[in-house]
Amino acid sequence: MQGIATWAWAAGVASGFALMGYTERPVDLLITSVVINVALAPLTAVIAARRGHSATVWGIIGLCLGMWALAATLLVMTPPKAPPPARMPPPPDAA
Repeated sequence: MQGIATWAWAAGVASGFALMGYTERPVDLLITSVVINVALAPLTAVIAARRGHSATVWGIIGLCLGMWALAATLLVMTPPKAPPPARMPPPPDAA
């Protein structure tokens, strides 16, 4: 049972439940953490893709790290900047 407790603790840290002091059976913590990470992975991927990063890579990171990956996409990644408008040369007859 010590092995499942270790996996549950790791999943709780990855999903953020360890911060909340979630004190249930290790199996319940593990299942809840996996469900949360699976739910946050597509959201993380979509946000990362809209900010110009690989959706696949960030989806996998979101699946492993849950809320930490989502926080990274929201706080650390800067949104893409719009290209500056093209400057047109003045018309030749404008003097």
